[in-house]
Amino acid sequence: MTRHESTDNEEIATGLKFLYRPGASASAPLVVLLHGRAGNRSVMWTFERSIPTECHVVAFQAFLADPLGEWSWWDVTVPGSKKESIMFAADRLSRALAAFLKLHTLTPQKIVGMGFSQGSVLLTAAALRALVEFDGVAVLAGFVFQPSESLALTKKLKVFVAHGLHDETVPVSEARDGVAALQKRGFEVLYVEEAVGHKVGIEGTRSLKAWLQGILEDA
Repeated sequence: MTRHESTDNEEIATGLKFLYRPGASASAPLVVLLHGRAGNRSVMWTFERSIPTECHVVAFQAFLADPLGEWSWWDVTVPGSKKESIMFAADRLSRALAAFLKLHTLTPQKIVGMGFSQGSVLLTAAALRALVEFDGVAVLAGFVFQPSESLALTKKLKVFVAHGLHDETVPVSEARDGVAALQKRGFEVLYVEEAVGHKVGIEGTRSLKAWLQGILEDA
């Protein structure tokens, strides 16, 4: 399906570059894609095959040039509070998404986020701090942002976590800790662990598709 690159005016309004695939109607579900460190707005489209064709899909691009090339949501090489950098990026994402919905006059019945590595951390920060009312969040080869405060979310958030047993970038222990923390908070979590590295394997991809379909079909 056709993807549209953000225009200069759209980038001014949202504060971020993005790629957008229109859905079937203004109220069709929206899937938000966020790349990891040193990525761009194109790399997450490998997961498009897991997303029903009737959904709107938008992939935002991070705003910081990374020393490795391309773009990141925060600079891991700068000393200081990573938590503050994550919260800053989450605020920026929430504003960008609100502006995007207004620009395209969308009223999606469901909003689901899919983030890889750094992108997944950003999504959980936005969701758990109630900056965006996600119905579901997919944490792909990443870890869960854990706010110190306990917020009462207006929607029952469902979380999917896929992680590689041999992940050399984000240790599998971090994924397991995140799943435990989410379950302790009462969230419904589906966890898939595979013998792969910093990627989503075959079983993870298959489970992601089924998990997303379940959210979209849930009344």
